[in-house]
Amino acid sequence: MSDADAESTFPFAGVATPELRARLGPVLEGAVDAVRDRGLRLVLHADMAALRDRHRQDPGLAQDRPLPSQLDVDYCALPPERAFWIEGLDADGHVALTHAARLFEWQATDLETEGRASRIFYDRPERDGHPGSDLTLAQPMPVRVAGRVAYVGGLWIRSDFRGRGLGRIMPRVGRSWAYLRWQPDFLFSHVVDRLLDGGMQAVYGYPHRHPGLRFRNRYGRSFDVSWVWMSGQEMLADCAAFATSLQSARPRR
Repeated sequence: MSDADAESTFPFAGVATPELRARLGPVLEGAVDAVRDRGLRLVLHADMAALRDRHRQDPGLAQDRPLPSQLDVDYCALPPERAFWIEGLDADGHVALTHAARLFEWQATDLETEGRASRIFYDRPERDGHPGSDLTLAQPMPVRVAGRVAYVGGLWIRSDFRGRGLGRIMPRVGRSWAYLRWQPDFLFSHVVDRLLDGGMQAVYGYPHRHPGLRFRNRYGRSFDVSWVWMSGQEMLADCAAFATSLQSARPRR
């Protein structure tokens, strides 16, 4: 996958097994069509530096959705084989949506350990972060989220495209592509509590939530957040249910 190939949107050749491609390919294709019905064209990128540059070049994007450090090449090594991002372009070619994912290899560690140590957010937390205070947990995780773990997040939707069902569609797009590429044991994200309490957990489709986290970003702002996660098998089940309901996710007039 390269930015030269980006116009193909989601190139399936050489990705995963034929069985997985047959299972998730139609989900992605249907979701891409649904996004197009809502006025956006999706483009897949492997160059994470381009995501950083997009945030720097677009004042509205930078102000509305600062790029998380875990998706910023200034703070983390994000080679093409371990990360990707998706942008949605409007009819004028302007960015109206961004979404991204990266892979962690946690065979000898887990989400809670890496979160407390700030290694989720920074490759070198001793230089760029504040281990032990960037993220604090009120209670231990109830399960060990470990192995091959995909973070799928950084979703930003421009204000004039909100309320069209994209918040439901795009997490499935990101997770489907992440699963096709990496077949992770778990997929997770962290979401501010006010969104989850307002019903966005059901919209995003994550079955598990661990509240009681306090997150401080690199700009010094603090948020009450939760981890949301699912196993790989739960992700496949969610995508199957999503595929059957795509017809009901019509754009609001």
